[in-house]
Amino acid sequence: MAVPREHPQGIKDVVRLFQECRTRQEGARELPVITLLGRRGSGKTTSLKWLGYLASNRPNAFYDFASAVPKRPHEVAARLALGLSYRLPRQPAVHFPRLALGLLVARAELTLDSADTRRVRAELKRALRQAKESTEAYERANGVVEGVSLLQDLNVLQLPGLNLVLKLVQFGLPRLPVTMMWRSGLTWYADSPNRPVDALMKLNELARSEATADVEEVDRLLCGAFLEDLRDHYARHARDRECVVLLDNIDATQGRKFLDLLVRIREVNASSGREHDPLLVVATAANARSVPGPYAPDFPAELRIRAPEEASYADWKDSIPQPASTTKWHWYPVQLRDLTEPEVTTLAEQAASAVVHATPLIHRLSYGHPWSARALLDATYAIVVERGGGAAELRHILEYSPPVPGLPEDATAGEAATGADASLALDEAARHYLLRDLSEGQRSALVVCSAARAFESAVDAGILEEYDQLTKDTLRRDIDARLWLIPPVPEDANTRGGQGSGYLEHCREQAESRPKAVLHPWLRLVLLQALGRYEPDGPSGWVTTHTALRDWHGQEEQTQQHRLDSLYHSLALHDLNKVVAYLAGRFTALPGTDQWLYELYAVTAAPMHLPVAPRERGEPEATPSDRVRDLARRLAPAALEEHWSLTMLVTALWLAADPRNRVANSTPELNSTIAAMFHRLTALPHSSAAGLLREAERYEPRP
Repeated sequence: MAVPREHPQGIKDVVRLFQECRTRQEGARELPVITLLGRRGSGKTTSLKWLGYLASNRPNAFYDFASAVPKRPHEVAARLALGLSYRLPRQPAVHFPRLALGLLVARAELTLDSADTRRVRAELKRALRQAKESTEAYERANGVVEGVSLLQDLNVLQLPGLNLVLKLVQFGLPRLPVTMMWRSGLTWYADSPNRPVDALMKLNELARSEATADVEEVDRLLCGAFLEDLRDHYARHARDRECVVLLDNIDATQGRKFLDLLVRIREVNASSGREHDPLLVVATAANARSVPGPYAPDFPAELRIRAPEEASYADWKDSIPQPASTTKWHWYPVQLRDLTEPEVTTLAEQAASAVVHATPLIHRLSYGHPWSARALLDATYAIVVERGGGAAELRHILEYSPPVPGLPEDATAGEAATGADASLALDEAARHYLLRDLSEGQRSALVVCSAARAFESAVDAGILEEYDQLTKDTLRRDIDARLWLIPPVPEDANTRGGQGSGYLEHCREQAESRPKAVLHPWLRLVLLQALGRYEPDGPSGWVTTHTALRDWHGQEEQTQQHRLDSLYHSLALHDLNKVVAYLAGRFTALPGTDQWLYELYAVTAAPMHLPVAPRERGEPEATPSDRVRDLARRLAPAALEEHWSLTMLVTALWLAADPRNRVANSTPELNSTIAAMFHRLTALPHSSAAGLLREAERYEPRP
């Protein structure tokens, strides 16, 4: 496996779990099937390859189920055997005599005549000897055996010869004596009270059958031989580390079949009193529904998922039910987390020091989603370094079209593509990549759903009526399974460029104490970009969708959340007068400042149809500070005259809800306006001056 270019950010706890599990204790122990879950672009493959690099001085193998024609479980085992048998310095090579013999017997070209046992034995030994001799001859002629083993991406490895599976075993076992393969293999396949050779003839017969039961039996026997070879090797050679198998994209076709079979074999071996095998499996998946595991209704796809900082071998062992009614406890799902702002800063430093100042913007836009953070860094570099742009240009970062990693070659130009190469604009490229697992109807419906604050509101409000029933029935399930639904981010000063987070959550009504899942903020932002380009009054347009959501929330039982959500959509429809009038009344009606602030932030989190001022050719671009007064005058002249400070505050907070309007590093641009309006509100009658002054401080510069 090639050495990764750099240490992937955010996987320190995953590495700790990995090292803890692969450290071999005195005697064998049960090992989990560690499954790294993550939404598309979360760095699963990068993390897996880094773990492979850490394990590269001990037996290890890598296999990607998504990059090759689907293969049967025993074919996957053969490829893994090749990787695990690679000779390492000062390490005894791992041999697979049982698997080698079984694969040879299962060859389609080999037909064993059960009438003459002596002849069967001779034919098998001759085939083994031929395999060994042809391998040695190939090695002498080409000198590439070691190089081939180094490639490790075994699912795409092309080897010469008539039978790929046989060649894989030949390359992996070039120095294994024929007598050893024969003796060990024959003992393993012996089916008492029948003669040992009868079992091999039966395997040969099963391999030529297309019956489902026979196909499954061949896979079971050969995968069992694979594990037995590993167990036998570790019993004869002391090791300080378990051998490691890294399986990428197990949610692809055939991915689960291999692991399900491995788990079943482990169950049978345990019930037979056999020692545990030394194989540590680390797999990845982007679809939580494809991974079995303990039931937990509070997690995506009803799967109990551990955060990396919670994960440990002891935690997995403690979670095993007694008695275990299913085999799901073998699996240990761990979700990769998004990057923190310091980790995004590290990525920026690796890219170019000139873009480090934009880290707050990149992190706030992407919320640390790894693929998206890197794409935004590339766009920032193009804007700042190559084009000499500044804050004004960065506000339009989603319109730029730098080379975006991970896109298919046939991606076409998008609706907002810019530049001479007419490549995809960043927001369209992100939608194309992040949602490529969904159907076209699901992607279109998701654009409409992005208008709702909570995903379930979009479904319940009936704004998907134009879509077919299958799309409506599967959208929630598939988005949830791909981990794009998350708990809502607390709406407070932190989301507008100020200090503090979560300090107003106690103001949520008791009935609403369990917040509903929302779309990941970055995904929602790029979906809202698409929604904003639709015909506003069309069937799926901005005005049509937000009007339907506003009316639905208004007709529902007037809980705090429905009331605020109705106003939220009113503001998205530019009804600033209505919002200011409501908040002015609540300013004196609510018992405390925190309750009022909670409602203020909840309503002004509404998306804006044009959050960034359009660029007019030849005209200086209006800054967000300029737009506050202009928007207030245009949308709510009456409110501005009656409640000047409050109208300006609401407008400023509404603009600040989009991070592109506050791109500066230390003091975001709208902070001074917001702080000033909080100060002016303290002069109004019935105000809680202390609470408002404290909130103003959250937006003031700090050393």
